[in-house]
Amino acid sequence: MTIKFLDRKEIDTEKWDACVASYPESASLFAETRYLDLCCEQWSALVQDDYQAVMPLPWKKKAYIYYVYPPFFLPRLGLYGRELSAGELPEWINAIPSYFKWIDKVLNVSVPENPFLYLQHKTYLLDLSLPYEEIQQGYHQNHKRNCRKAYDNGLKMVNNFSGEEVINLFRNKSAKTYKAGYTENDYRQLPLLLQVLQEKQQLEMWGVLDSNNKLCAGAFFPFDKGKYYFLFSGRNAESNASKAMFFLIDQFIRHHATQNKILDFNGSNHPDIAKFYAGFGARAMSYDEIHLSRFRPLEGLGFKFYTKLKRLR
Repeated sequence: MTIKFLDRKEIDTEKWDACVASYPESASLFAETRYLDLCCEQWSALVQDDYQAVMPLPWKKKAYIYYVYPPFFLPRLGLYGRELSAGELPEWINAIPSYFKWIDKVLNVSVPENPFLYLQHKTYLLDLSLPYEEIQQGYHQNHKRNCRKAYDNGLKMVNNFSGEEVINLFRNKSAKTYKAGYTENDYRQLPLLLQVLQEKQQLEMWGVLDSNNKLCAGAFFPFDKGKYYFLFSGRNAESNASKAMFFLIDQFIRHHATQNKILDFNGSNHPDIAKFYAGFGARAMSYDEIHLSRFRPLEGLGFKFYTKLKRLR
């Protein structure tokens, strides 16, 4: 097996996208070239032989330091094209050129005995292939109660709204509640991503109107052949009482039940958000975040100081 490092301009787009799609267990629109091009200022990759497997590497250069980082809106980027075998990860990570002094990478799987493990995250996956009634039986009792309350509050679904409305709902409430780390550049980038996904017909936008016909919650669901992804959502303060997000997710599940797809909630380390996802009967799946420092001692101190002044992502 030969693992090569390639810059973006050296990557064969057609072969790359074919490789990503070839292994259904890991296939994801987030690893397709067009999505990487949109979400990453720069990205390179590790490629096995003639695109038997690929691993994208978003990177930046700050203060003369090259580093690999996990971009927002790209939840997990690991190995695509085949399964990552036990004990194989070091060979891939060591193939990253030595001038990358800091590696912060979120994989799409959990690796046994991972020597680079920094954090283990969880996402939540819901099988939509069953009839709605069977899926709904798997809801936690509290979620069943909240869904009943939501249906009594005169809420209505809508899809003729702008993405900016949901982004503003998030900025005005959720971003403050959960201390989200989005920058102004991230907020500017998201509408561009939505536009491209809409042009490719790979996006559903779901919104909730309250009893006064005011948008109180909304969410964006990109999708590919195998999954819907709960990418981004926003809600106002009143939605807590009306249970608007319970209503939105339940309506989404009703609409897509019996489809041979997975709803990927994209995970969260915040316990309240994780509890919300799990309450719909979704199963937890672990995935790893890895860190690797290649700094000499003084370089490392300088980089730590720099990261306190500047946000790396």
